[in-house]
Amino acid sequence: MHSRFDRFRTTALASQLEALIDAPQRYVEYAVLSRVGVAAVSAVTDEIALKFPEVEQDATARQFCGAMVAEVMRRHGHEVVQARGRVSGAIFSYGAVFSAQPVILPFADVIDGLAAMPGHFAALVARVPQAHWSRRPHGTGFSLLEHACHLRDLDAVFAARFSAVRKADLPLIESVNGTTIAEERNYMAQDLAAARDEFTAGRQRLCASLKRLTPAQLARCGLRDGVRRMTLEELVRELLDHDKTHALELEELEHELQELSAQA
Repeated sequence: MHSRFDRFRTTALASQLEALIDAPQRYVEYAVLSRVGVAAVSAVTDEIALKFPEVEQDATARQFCGAMVAEVMRRHGHEVVQARGRVSGAIFSYGAVFSAQPVILPFADVIDGLAAMPGHFAALVARVPQAHWSRRPHGTGFSLLEHACHLRDLDAVFAARFSAVRKADLPLIESVNGTTIAEERNYMAQDLAAARDEFTAGRQRLCASLKRLTPAQLARCGLRDGVRRMTLEELVRELLDHDKTHALELEELEHELQELSAQA
């Protein structure tokens, strides 16, 4: 899950919500709803409303619930097919609709997906008035400016991981906290256009290098956080999952900014 929830995840409320949303039987419910084109979070809305009434007034908790459901679905191989499906009830207005069946992309399609992200991001930036580039969403989350800087910097992190796995035997791959990096590097004082262009150029170089990887290189492993062996291919797919997480967050941010513009 995105590091924007690292602080919230230490709370008792987050632990209790995660226990409900990630219970073993829940995936079946999410999958059934996905097969009929309904937002997966609908499976838990009534129970959350009954047992966690405080969530209605807590934007971060609501965002966490949506992100937790998305994490379960991605873990089982489902793709988002609609970012904002309607959800009934008082807790959630919208939720992501996932593919009816798990999807395993060929590796070439993974690279194509990675290559497409800068264009999608640039198009979103073009739609948002510059006056809103630094506005953060309600609850927790990055502004458009922070997204640009984060995407740029995480590409550098992943590029270093890929290089380490290619060159060394079972190198340690440590997780990073994007929220901490954003604070340390003062993203809010940076230039969005420059970060966007640097992200685009860096991603082009990264995708070009990924196309040259051999099957033997893709099978090499790194040790994630000292406990989990991950192949280079899994690490590349993890970067695409990271993109997809941001794509959902950006979709929500854009709608929030559109509502803000409409009220002005």
